[in-house]
Amino acid sequence: MDERLVEAAQALLTGYDTALNRQWREEDRRWRTEDMCWRQKELHFSDAQHTFLEEQRQWRQQDTEQRHLDNARALWARVVEKNRRDVEEKAEQLKAISTLAALISGFALSAFLQFEFGDYVDKSGAVLPLFGVTMALTVRQVCGSQG
Repeated sequence: MDERLVEAAQALLTGYDTALNRQWREEDRRWRTEDMCWRQKELHFSDAQHTFLEEQRQWRQQDTEQRHLDNARALWARVVEKNRRDVEEKAEQLKAISTLAALISGFALSAFLQFEFGDYVDKSGAVLPLFGVTMALTVRQVCGSQG
C-alpha cells in the first residue's frame, strides 16, 4: 500500500506539475504574443516618426529655398526701383539742362538778331565777324554741356 500511495502521490504531483507547466507555457505564449504586438506597434510608430521627421526636413528645406527666392526677389525689386529712380532723376536733369540750353541759345540768337550795328560799329571791320564767332561759341558751349 505504501507503494501505491507513493505512486498515487507522485502521479498527483506530476499531474499538478504538468498542469502548472502548461499554464505557465500558455501565459508565456500570451506574453510573447502581446510582446510581439507591442514590438509591431513600436516598429510602426518608429517608421511613422521617421517618415514625419523626413517630411519635416523636406518641408524645412523647401521653406528655406522659398525664403531665399523671396529675398532675392525683394533685393532685385529694390535694385530695379533704385535704377528706375536714377534714370528718372537723370532724365529730369537732362530736361532741365536742355531747357536751360534752349533758353540761352535763344537769348544768344535773339541778341545777335536784335543788335543794332548801324551807328556804332563799322561793318567792314573785324568786330562783326568776331561777334558772330562769339555767339557761335556760346551756342556750342551750351549744347556741348548737355553731353
